[in-house]
Amino acid sequence: MDKPAKITGTADISGRFRYPADYPDKCASVLETAFAHVPLYRAWKRFDPGPSASPDERFDALPVLTKADMRAGFPGALAPDFKDLGEGLRNGEISYTFTSGTTAERVVNIWNQSWWEESEAASWKLNGHLAALAYPQRQAKLASSLNIGVNCEEDLPMGHRILGQTLYLNEKTSVLQWRPRHLERMIGELNAYRPAVLEANPSLLARLAWQIADSGVEVFSPEVIAFTFEFPSALHLAAVGKVFSSALVSSYGTTETGFVLEQCESGQMHQNARFCRIDYKPLKPEYGGPEIGRIFVTTFGNTWNYILRFDAGDLVRLRPGGECACGRGGLIADAVEGRVANVTFDADGGLVTTKALDDGLSAVAALRDYRLEQKSRARYLLEATLSPGAVQRAAADELRGVLERIYGRGGEYDINFTESILPGPAGKFRRMQADFAFDESGLFI
Repeated sequence: MDKPAKITGTADISGRFRYPADYPDKCASVLETAFAHVPLYRAWKRFDPGPSASPDERFDALPVLTKADMRAGFPGALAPDFKDLGEGLRNGEISYTFTSGTTAERVVNIWNQSWWEESEAASWKLNGHLAALAYPQRQAKLASSLNIGVNCEEDLPMGHRILGQTLYLNEKTSVLQWRPRHLERMIGELNAYRPAVLEANPSLLARLAWQIADSGVEVFSPEVIAFTFEFPSALHLAAVGKVFSSALVSSYGTTETGFVLEQCESGQMHQNARFCRIDYKPLKPEYGGPEIGRIFVTTFGNTWNYILRFDAGDLVRLRPGGECACGRGGLIADAVEGRVANVTFDADGGLVTTKALDDGLSAVAALRDYRLEQKSRARYLLEATLSPGAVQRAAADELRGVLERIYGRGGEYDINFTESILPGPAGKFRRMQADFAFDESGLFI
């Protein structure tokens, strides 16, 4: 059997996919502007092989932009010299915003609201259900107030949580603050407000879905439910699908880069190629490459904040044939596999992504939620939440069987049952993690 072709970078995979006609020109233009006018990237010009090389070769030759770079250079390092930040802040064209995350991940960004909305509107065109709606629409959002919306320790009336056409269903920073009245209030407000689109953190919406299923109440179904903010567990998607008849769509992006990938009606994730470029670095074959790799994102059209080759921190699984039944192009991913920092390893040292673990555990019917910690190279701790009435002993046997299939029979597996799995400090779930250091760079070709 012939070995698959070795993929070493973007230039080796971009020929698989179809891009808009102006895509190469956009890529070249953002490079030239950044080298000439953006302080941080002037130093990058020495890595550039020049205009005679292809855009893929030019981008692959450049360093990667990290959050540490952005923090060190804020606010002026990514702003072009033909823009006046002070004037932009005074006239309201831009503002400063924090990303959510741990101390090591938090970044202050130059926020351009009009560009963000244009990026979102373009991403809607990549899904048939969203494309059928005019942008913008009456929306509700369910997420931690650390991520979006209004933040208040007290219970705010519904009218105080409506900004423009958007209802923010939650004003709390943590689900620890949720009481049954908050879940009942969310159901009532969805029924009263009747949004066309519900944008939700999947783990939070699953909590609401469990309440709806357990209590048997009726709830309004928007045209579309868009999942964002964190990795969407299949367990949570299934819980939402049982109580809402809405079309379910996953959206992937970051505060820094806008809307990067959108799930089409056929289930694939398509690049928002009008507003971003995606570069690709594959894992080594022994870790699942070259069809799984990390992505670096470059933005188009944000004239206030130039983002080149930003390390979004996530792994994607490429679409093998480069085509999708929906007919749309751009880079196509079968799935977002989870964050690089969250990978774990089987007992033989093979890499396990968040999605690989989630696919296995989601087949356990009694399971509602989980978190896995790899304590050492062959010892694993799984915290699990079960549905009402589930038998713990039977569930433990089934869960241990799944873990043995994924991580190997040589592993040691501890399973603890708990009433609730809580998100991290940023209001997002970390489904899995290795409690020991490993060399991320050594995982990649």
